[in-house]
Amino acid sequence: MLKARKKITRKQIKEDKFVTTYFKTVEYINQNSKNIMIGVVAVLAIIVIIFVMAKSKRDAELNASEQLAKATAEMGAGNSQQAKDILLNLIDNYSGTKSASRGVYMIGQFHYINEEYNQAIEYFDKYLDKHGDDSILTLAAYAGKGACLEQLGKLLEAGQTYEMGAKKFEDSFNAPQLLMDAGRCYSLANNFANARNCYKIVLDKYKNSGFKSDAELYLAKLKG
Repeated sequence: MLKARKKITRKQIKEDKFVTTYFKTVEYINQNSKNIMIGVVAVLAIIVIIFVMAKSKRDAELNASEQLAKATAEMGAGNSQQAKDILLNLIDNYSGTKSASRGVYMIGQFHYINEEYNQAIEYFDKYLDKHGDDSILTLAAYAGKGACLEQLGKLLEAGQTYEMGAKKFEDSFNAPQLLMDAGRCYSLANNFANARNCYKIVLDKYKNSGFKSDAELYLAKLKG
């Protein structure tokens, strides 16, 4: 007498699929072990490279910050030439670090203090073109460049530089000061339309800044 065939359960079907998948996976690994190993080694190599690069960057930032601190100390002690030499070394050897960026701005300041206005403009421009990642220093670089141009008698360019900085960082507490500086330079350059515009912006946008009275006074003079 024939026995009734057992009904295959869902569990047995799942187990059978699992076994089949397992053996297929083993077979695939055996056939492609070389390629798989190459892939694993490549991934590990990438991880190692990323780790080394991150460590190198941290070390560079640390060393650069130490150089910046030394330069600041030398400048504070009145050793301006030593400070400049350290900053130049910092820029050359640690390019791309935050401290090197600050060093570019500081050399601009160094030249400005020593009344070397063209050299100062060169470094302020370098900071603005390549290193403007710090809003405070970027605004200061605009102010420094404007002051240099003003000292050189390039009043129209000075006014434009001050105004550009104020407009780029219009939410900064220093923006109204730059607009006042721009207005003064435009007035001295006989560009009264631009001067009036700067003073009007101060009155409209920064009426609580402390420059309101001065802006009203200069605007009245220009109208008179």
